[in-house]
Amino acid sequence: MKTKNKVLIFLFALVYFFGCSVQGVKYDQEIYLDVSPVEAKRKIEKDRNVLILDVRTVEEFSEEHIKGAINIPVQEMAKRLDELKKYKNYDIIVYCRSGSRSKRASEILVKNGFKHVYNLSGGIIEWKKYFEVEK
Repeated sequence: MKTKNKVLIFLFALVYFFGCSVQGVKYDQEIYLDVSPVEAKRKIEKDRNVLILDVRTVEEFSEEHIKGAINIPVQEMAKRLDELKKYKNYDIIVYCRSGSRSKRASEILVKNGFKHVYNLSGGIIEWKKYFEVEK
């Protein structure tokens, strides 16, 4: 095999195995994407059609939250989806304390037809390492 072909095969293999740096979780051909706080902040600053969704408890939200966020606890998500219908075409950044509850909430949103769902990796704990929160 010629050296050029070997290089092309090697490059193809690299792209195939490592081509996408954004992690996604697939649900019936729909996904939510994990984003870092820096990526989320960039998206918030760049686009006016972004919803920041805090899925922690009301008490946690009242203690501190990301500026502009609305609060729907993950336990209430399924029965409060009607409140989110107007945001169906928005990018939705979902967060909780550390990232576990927001993954569940992201799954619920995706399964209910929301197409632009982003899970904030590390939750508000990770966000506070880079940015301030409202109290």
